[in-house]
Amino acid sequence: MSPLIMGLIIVVAAAVIAGGTALLQQRFSPPQSREGYNEVAGSVFEIVSVLYAIVLAFVLIAVWEDMQDARSITYSESSALVDIFWEAQDLPDEQREEVEALAFEYADRVIEVEWPEMAAHESTGLAGWQIIDTMQSQFDQAIDITDETSLGRAQDAGAAIQELTQARTDRLNMTYGGLSSVMWLVLIAGALLMFGVLLLFGIPGRLAHVIVVVIAASMVALLLFSVYELEYPFARGIAVEPDAYRLALERMTHIR
Repeated sequence: MSPLIMGLIIVVAAAVIAGGTALLQQRFSPPQSREGYNEVAGSVFEIVSVLYAIVLAFVLIAVWEDMQDARSITYSESSALVDIFWEAQDLPDEQREEVEALAFEYADRVIEVEWPEMAAHESTGLAGWQIIDTMQSQFDQAIDITDETSLGRAQDAGAAIQELTQARTDRLNMTYGGLSSVMWLVLIAGALLMFGVLLLFGIPGRLAHVIVVVIAASMVALLLFSVYELEYPFARGIAVEPDAYRLALERMTHIR
């Protein structure tokens, strides 16, 4: 289901539940019976809402930045793979062809195998790491360090492989991160507490009370849904796509 449609459904559902709760409350507890709580409820609501807004804003910014970092990491990884492909062009034919084949295999594996595994929060296994290790061994076999030129070639190849390794590590670390259960407890319990305090107000007029409660519930539901969608950069509705690796495949095909 599209994140837009799912978000709309969740917000509407939250608005209906909140509005229905407010109407039931008005039926069994008229606003006049709660007007004496307004001053105390106002002070409590101000404290709860401010603290909750700070926590929610911090979490939303954090998961948004993680999403941007994840997208950047994919391009760093794919760029390092292309650099390795370029470095292989100076190798003897046997090693060059082997490294080229490994580079294509790596990109294909990330797109076709690892991306679905990351979306399902499954382990990607050791195959990707083994491809990197094999590429490193091909460079080690092909480059005989006898002078500064060969030393520079070995260092450049090693740097590219190191960058690929680091970017891959960062990508996999972000795949299985997400918010802790404690943080989700804070976010959900905080929303319920804020909603509960809001119901204590004795607002004259049934429509005005319902509107205030519905607006507050809808906004909180929308923000919580945003956090949920952004929590895992490589999963859910707005996940990062493997576009960087498709671009790397195109570049390597052109280089070859």
